[in-house]
Amino acid sequence: MRLRAQDLLSLMNAISGFSAMVLAHLQIRELSVFMLVAAALFDGADGIVARRSEQSELGPHLDSLADMVSFGVAPAAMAFFIHRERYLLILCAIYMLCGMLRLARYNISPAEWTHFEGLPITASGLILGVSLLLDSPIFTSGLMILLSALMVSTLPYPKLRDPRVVFVCMMVGGAALSALHLSGVRAAAIVILISMAFYLMIPVVRSCTLQKR
Repeated sequence: MRLRAQDLLSLMNAISGFSAMVLAHLQIRELSVFMLVAAALFDGADGIVARRSEQSELGPHLDSLADMVSFGVAPAAMAFFIHRERYLLILCAIYMLCGMLRLARYNISPAEWTHFEGLPITASGLILGVSLLLDSPIFTSGLMILLSALMVSTLPYPKLRDPRVVFVCMMVGGAALSALHLSGVRAAAIVILISMAFYLMIPVVRSCTLQKR
């Protein structure tokens, strides 16, 4: 079995997601969230390499399986391990199943689509993971319900490789690093969550704009 560069990146994505779960179980919260962010970076790099090289037979399957581990299972497990609230088991299971449905639908969607149908699982997993830095089970619970609904919705979201989205991600990263340096982890988490809230609202803004026309 021959593995290409993008396949190795997918495996690193999965390893990072698994590490995030283990670290959350050990209550090493900040490093756990960092590993989830690392998984997202590996996922992005995987996509870039795959688009610029020969497609691997394993590639699409490995990518989907890795995303399920890192952004479907890992954030749900992290939420339960960190907050230790029994009622979260139900919400975590719902979130995981919605993530699975989201990936299954993506795998059969037309390749020529210029947008995602429903919130991408990578964005959903990152938002949920970062929310754990706020140490609020109630906030995490509400967010989990919202993200689960958005993943299985038919709302159109721009693909993350859209230049506008890339630019915004760079700006958010810079702002988060500044907040981390000046005020600590919680402040950086708040900056990231507020910024990603704008991504969640894109379909609503787009719908309102079209109606005004």
